[in-house]
Amino acid sequence: MPYAHNGAIDVYYETAGDASAPPIVFVEGFTMQLVGWHPRLVARFVDEGFRPVLLDNRDVGLSSMTGGPTDVDGGYTVDDMAADVVAVIDDLGYDTAHVVGQSMGGMIAQALAARHPERVRSLNLVYTAPLPLADYAVKNDAKDLTVVQETLGRDAAIEAMVDRERVSSSPGFPFDEAWIRELAASCYDRSYRPDGFPRQAAAMARSVGVLPELGTLTVPVSIIHGDADAHLDPRAAVDLHRAIPGSELHVYAGMGHELVEPLWDEYVRVITRTARRAEPAAG
Repeated sequence: MPYAHNGAIDVYYETAGDASAPPIVFVEGFTMQLVGWHPRLVARFVDEGFRPVLLDNRDVGLSSMTGGPTDVDGGYTVDDMAADVVAVIDDLGYDTAHVVGQSMGGMIAQALAARHPERVRSLNLVYTAPLPLADYAVKNDAKDLTVVQETLGRDAAIEAMVDRERVSSSPGFPFDEAWIRELAASCYDRSYRPDGFPRQAAAMARSVGVLPELGTLTVPVSIIHGDADAHLDPRAAVDLHRAIPGSELHVYAGMGHELVEPLWDEYVRVITRTARRAEPAAG
Protein backbone atom coordinates (compact mmCIF):
# COMPACT_ATOMS: atom_id res chain seq x y z
CA MET A 1 0.00 0.00 0.00
CA PRO A 2 1.64 3.29 -1.06
CA TYR A 3 2.11 6.01 1.53
CA ALA A 4 3.69 9.42 1.17
CA HIS A 5 5.15 11.10 4.24
CA ASN A 6 4.83 14.70 5.35
CA GLY A 7 6.69 14.80 8.63
CA ALA A 8 4.71 12.64 11.04
CA ILE A 9 1.73 12.41 8.66
CA ASP A 10 1.38 9.34 6.45
CA VAL A 11 -0.79 9.99 3.39
CA TYR A 12 -2.33 6.96 1.71
CA TYR A 13 -2.83 7.20 -2.03
CA GLU A 14 -3.73 5.08 -5.06
CA THR A 15 -3.10 5.50 -8.77
CA ALA A 16 -4.75 4.31 -11.96
CA GLY A 17 -3.64 4.17 -15.56
CA ASP A 18 -0.26 4.31 -17.28
CA ALA A 19 2.62 5.50 -15.09
CA SER A 20 4.00 7.48 -18.05
CA ALA A 21 0.76 9.46 -18.51
CA PRO A 22 0.36 13.01 -17.14
CA PRO A 23 -0.78 12.82 -13.49
CA ILE A 24 -4.04 14.32 -12.23
CA VAL A 25 -4.33 14.46 -8.43
CA PHE A 26 -7.92 14.26 -7.15
CA VAL A 27 -8.40 15.78 -3.68
CA GLU A 28 -11.55 14.79 -1.83
CA GLY A 29 -13.81 16.97 0.26
CA PHE A 30 -14.71 17.23 3.94
CA THR A 31 -14.88 13.81 5.68
CA MET A 32 -14.77 11.84 2.41
CA GLN A 33 -12.33 9.05 1.66
CA LEU A 34 -10.69 8.60 -1.72
CA VAL A 35 -13.30 5.99 -2.67
CA GLY A 36 -15.73 8.92 -3.00
CA TRP A 37 -14.42 9.43 -6.53
CA HIS A 38 -16.67 7.13 -8.56
CA PRO A 39 -14.47 4.44 -10.17
CA ARG A 40 -16.22 4.77 -13.53
CA LEU A 41 -15.59 8.51 -13.52
CA VAL A 42 -11.93 7.93 -12.64
CA ALA A 43 -11.71 5.44 -15.51
CA ARG A 44 -12.85 8.14 -17.91
CA PHE A 45 -9.68 10.11 -17.18
CA VAL A 46 -7.56 7.01 -17.77
CA ASP A 47 -9.29 6.66 -21.13
CA GLU A 48 -8.40 10.30 -21.86
CA GLY A 49 -4.72 9.50 -21.39
CA PHE A 50 -4.12 10.72 -17.84
CA ARG A 51 -2.93 9.01 -14.65
CA PRO A 52 -5.40 9.68 -11.82
CA VAL A 53 -3.90 9.91 -8.34
CA LEU A 54 -6.37 9.60 -5.43
CA LEU A 55 -5.51 10.25 -1.80
CA ASP A 56 -7.03 10.11 1.65
CA ASN A 57 -6.74 13.46 3.42
CA ARG A 58 -5.38 13.30 6.95
CA ASP A 59 -7.97 12.31 9.57
CA VAL A 60 -10.01 10.10 7.21
CA GLY A 61 -9.53 6.78 5.46
CA LEU A 62 -6.13 5.11 5.68
CA SER A 63 -4.08 8.27 6.24
CA SER A 64 -2.80 9.40 9.64
CA MET A 65 -5.20 10.42 12.37
CA THR A 66 -4.11 13.48 14.33
CA GLY A 67 -5.99 12.70 17.52
CA GLY A 68 -8.28 10.33 19.36
CA PRO A 69 -12.05 9.97 19.82
CA THR A 70 -12.42 13.07 22.02
CA ASP A 71 -10.03 15.38 20.13
CA VAL A 72 -11.87 17.95 18.03
CA ASP A 73 -8.82 19.91 16.87
CA GLY A 74 -5.71 18.46 15.29
CA GLY A 75 -3.82 21.75 15.31
CA TYR A 76 -3.28 21.89 11.55
CA THR A 77 -4.48 24.07 8.68
CA VAL A 78 -5.58 23.67 5.10
CA ASP A 79 -2.03 24.73 4.14
CA ASP A 80 -0.73 21.67 5.99
CA MET A 81 -3.17 19.49 4.06
CA ALA A 82 -1.86 21.04 0.83
CA ALA A 83 1.63 20.02 1.92
CA ASP A 84 0.29 16.46 2.23
CA VAL A 85 -0.61 16.62 -1.46
CA VAL A 86 2.89 17.86 -2.28
CA ALA A 87 4.24 14.82 -0.41
CA VAL A 88 2.20 12.53 -2.66
CA ILE A 89 3.46 14.30 -5.80
CA ASP A 90 7.01 13.93 -4.48
CA ASP A 91 6.55 10.27 -3.59
CA LEU A 92 5.47 9.53 -7.16
CA GLY A 93 8.53 11.31 -8.50
CA TYR A 94 6.72 14.16 -10.28
CA ASP A 95 7.79 17.77 -10.36
CA THR A 96 4.24 18.91 -11.16
CA ALA A 97 0.72 17.53 -11.48
CA HIS A 98 -2.72 18.60 -12.62
CA VAL A 99 -4.99 19.06 -9.60
CA VAL A 100 -8.75 18.57 -9.14
CA GLY A 101 -10.21 19.48 -5.75
CA GLN A 102 -13.85 19.31 -4.71
CA SER A 103 -15.40 21.15 -1.75
CA MET A 104 -12.81 21.17 1.06
CA GLY A 105 -10.51 19.49 -1.46
CA GLY A 106 -10.91 22.61 -3.58
CA MET A 107 -9.77 24.71 -0.62
CA ILE A 108 -6.74 22.44 -0.29
CA ALA A 109 -6.14 22.81 -4.04
CA GLN A 110 -6.31 26.61 -3.72
CA ALA A 111 -3.71 26.51 -0.94
CA LEU A 112 -1.55 24.16 -3.01
CA ALA A 113 -1.63 26.50 -6.02
CA ALA A 114 -0.98 29.58 -3.86
CA ARG A 115 1.74 28.17 -1.59
CA HIS A 116 3.38 25.79 -4.08
CA PRO A 117 2.57 27.22 -7.54
CA GLU A 118 5.58 25.55 -9.12
CA ARG A 119 4.03 22.11 -8.41
CA VAL A 120 0.69 22.69 -10.20
CA ARG A 121 0.26 22.20 -13.97
CA SER A 122 -3.44 23.04 -14.04
CA LEU A 123 -6.09 23.67 -11.40
CA ASN A 124 -9.73 22.55 -11.33
CA LEU A 125 -11.90 23.83 -8.46
CA VAL A 126 -15.18 21.95 -8.01
CA TYR A 127 -18.01 23.35 -5.82
CA THR A 128 -15.62 25.00 -3.45
CA ALA A 129 -15.10 28.48 -2.00
CA PRO A 130 -12.43 30.90 -0.83
CA LEU A 131 -11.67 30.85 2.87
CA PRO A 132 -13.01 31.97 5.29
CA LEU A 133 -16.35 30.30 4.62
CA ALA A 134 -18.66 32.66 6.52
CA ASP A 135 -19.62 34.60 3.37
CA TYR A 136 -20.39 31.50 1.33
CA ALA A 137 -21.73 28.79 3.65
CA VAL A 138 -25.43 28.00 3.14
CA LYS A 139 -27.40 26.99 6.19
CA ASN A 140 -29.02 23.55 5.96
CA ASP A 141 -30.15 20.76 8.24
CA ALA A 142 -26.95 18.72 8.04
CA LYS A 143 -25.60 17.35 11.32
CA ASP A 144 -23.07 19.50 13.15
CA LEU A 145 -19.70 17.90 12.39
CA THR A 146 -17.61 20.29 14.49
CA VAL A 147 -18.20 18.34 17.72
CA VAL A 148 -17.28 14.87 18.97
CA GLN A 149 -19.07 12.42 16.72
CA GLU A 150 -21.21 9.55 17.96
CA THR A 151 -19.78 6.15 17.05
CA LEU A 152 -22.47 4.26 15.17
CA GLY A 153 -22.93 0.67 14.15
CA ARG A 154 -22.51 -0.22 10.48
CA ASP A 155 -26.18 0.03 9.47
CA ALA A 156 -26.74 3.29 11.36
CA ALA A 157 -23.53 4.80 9.95
CA ILE A 158 -24.63 3.94 6.41
CA GLU A 159 -28.03 5.55 6.97
CA ALA A 160 -26.39 8.66 8.46
CA MET A 161 -24.17 9.06 5.40
CA VAL A 162 -27.11 8.57 3.03
CA ASP A 163 -28.97 11.30 4.93
CA ARG A 164 -25.97 13.67 4.69
CA GLU A 165 -25.53 13.02 0.98
CA ARG A 166 -29.23 13.55 0.35
CA VAL A 167 -28.77 17.11 1.64
CA SER A 168 -25.97 17.51 -0.93
CA SER A 169 -28.03 16.09 -3.79
CA SER A 170 -29.11 17.89 -6.96
CA PRO A 171 -32.73 19.05 -7.41
CA GLY A 172 -32.30 18.88 -11.18
CA PHE A 173 -31.06 15.29 -11.26
CA PRO A 174 -32.07 11.94 -9.71
CA PHE A 175 -30.51 11.07 -6.37
CA ASP A 176 -28.34 7.99 -6.92
CA GLU A 177 -29.13 6.29 -3.63
CA ALA A 178 -27.76 2.92 -4.75
CA TRP A 179 -24.31 4.42 -5.34
CA ILE A 180 -24.40 6.40 -2.09
CA ARG A 181 -25.29 3.27 -0.12
CA GLU A 182 -22.48 1.36 -1.80
CA LEU A 183 -20.09 4.22 -1.03
CA ALA A 184 -21.24 4.47 2.58
CA ALA A 185 -20.69 0.75 3.11
CA SER A 186 -17.26 0.97 1.50
CA CYS A 187 -16.25 3.91 3.69
CA TYR A 188 -17.41 2.12 6.85
CA ASP A 189 -15.68 -1.15 6.01
CA ARG A 190 -12.49 0.55 4.82
CA SER A 191 -11.96 2.90 7.76
CA TYR A 192 -14.73 4.12 10.04
CA ARG A 193 -13.15 6.94 12.04
CA PRO A 194 -15.71 9.74 12.54
CA ASP A 195 -13.53 11.30 15.24
CA GLY A 196 -11.49 12.82 12.41
CA PHE A 197 -14.41 14.86 11.08
CA PRO A 198 -14.31 17.72 13.63
CA ARG A 199 -10.53 17.99 13.25
CA GLN A 200 -10.93 18.63 9.52
CA ALA A 201 -13.63 21.20 10.35
CA ALA A 202 -11.23 22.88 12.79
CA ALA A 203 -8.58 23.07 10.07
CA MET A 204 -10.95 24.93 7.75
CA ALA A 205 -12.02 27.29 10.54
CA ARG A 206 -8.40 28.08 11.45
CA SER A 207 -7.15 28.64 7.90
CA VAL A 208 -6.79 31.95 6.09
CA GLY A 209 -7.80 32.48 2.49
CA VAL A 210 -5.43 32.73 -0.47
CA LEU A 211 -7.65 34.67 -2.88
CA PRO A 212 -5.10 37.47 -3.49
CA GLU A 213 -2.38 34.93 -4.25
CA LEU A 214 -4.64 33.15 -6.75
CA GLY A 215 -4.62 36.33 -8.78
CA THR A 216 -0.98 35.66 -9.69
CA LEU A 217 -1.59 32.19 -11.14
CA THR A 218 -0.46 31.63 -14.71
CA VAL A 219 -1.65 28.03 -15.14
CA PRO A 220 -5.00 27.08 -16.73
CA VAL A 221 -7.85 27.07 -14.19
CA SER A 222 -11.44 25.83 -14.40
CA ILE A 223 -14.17 26.37 -11.82
CA ILE A 224 -17.23 24.09 -11.62
CA HIS A 225 -20.27 24.73 -9.42
CA GLY A 226 -23.99 24.01 -9.27
CA ASP A 227 -26.65 26.67 -8.91
CA ALA A 228 -28.53 24.45 -6.40
CA ASP A 229 -25.63 23.77 -4.01
CA ALA A 230 -27.02 23.33 -0.48
CA HIS A 231 -23.65 23.94 1.19
CA LEU A 232 -21.69 26.59 -0.74
CA ASP A 233 -23.31 29.54 -2.50
CA PRO A 234 -22.50 29.77 -6.25
CA ARG A 235 -21.22 33.30 -5.54
CA ALA A 236 -18.09 31.55 -4.32
CA ALA A 237 -17.42 30.26 -7.83
CA VAL A 238 -18.01 33.72 -9.29
CA ASP A 239 -15.60 35.31 -6.81
CA LEU A 240 -12.93 32.71 -7.59
CA HIS A 241 -13.42 33.31 -11.32
CA ARG A 242 -13.07 37.07 -10.89
CA ALA A 243 -9.91 36.63 -8.83
CA ILE A 244 -8.10 34.19 -11.16
CA PRO A 245 -7.04 35.65 -14.51
CA GLY A 246 -8.08 33.60 -17.53
CA SER A 247 -10.08 31.09 -15.50
CA GLU A 248 -13.11 29.28 -16.94
CA LEU A 249 -16.38 29.36 -14.96
CA HIS A 250 -19.01 26.63 -15.40
CA VAL A 251 -22.20 26.84 -13.33
CA TYR A 252 -24.75 24.08 -13.99
CA ALA A 253 -28.48 24.40 -13.52
CA GLY A 254 -29.99 21.98 -11.02
CA MET A 255 -26.64 20.67 -9.81
CA GLY A 256 -26.06 20.43 -6.07
CA HIS A 257 -22.97 19.60 -4.04
CA GLU A 258 -22.10 16.45 -5.96
CA LEU A 259 -20.79 15.24 -9.31
CA VAL A 260 -23.94 13.96 -11.00
CA GLU A 261 -23.52 11.21 -13.58
CA PRO A 262 -25.60 12.95 -16.30
CA LEU A 263 -22.94 15.69 -16.33
CA TRP A 264 -19.88 13.42 -16.33
CA ASP A 265 -19.24 14.07 -20.03
CA GLU A 266 -19.18 17.79 -19.28
CA TYR A 267 -16.89 17.49 -16.25
CA VAL A 268 -14.44 15.29 -18.15
CA ARG A 269 -14.47 17.68 -21.10
CA VAL A 270 -13.79 20.73 -18.93
CA ILE A 271 -11.08 19.15 -16.78
CA THR A 272 -9.21 17.43 -19.62
CA ARG A 273 -9.34 20.58 -21.77
CA THR A 274 -7.92 22.58 -18.86
CA ALA A 275 -5.17 20.03 -18.35
CA ARG A 276 -4.29 19.85 -22.03
CA ARG A 277 -3.96 23.62 -22.19
CA ALA A 278 -1.09 23.20 -19.74
CA GLU A 279 0.66 20.26 -21.35
CA PRO A 280 2.73 22.12 -23.99
CA ALA A 281 4.07 24.50 -21.32
CA ALA A 282 4.66 21.64 -18.88
CA GLY A 283 6.49 19.65 -21.54
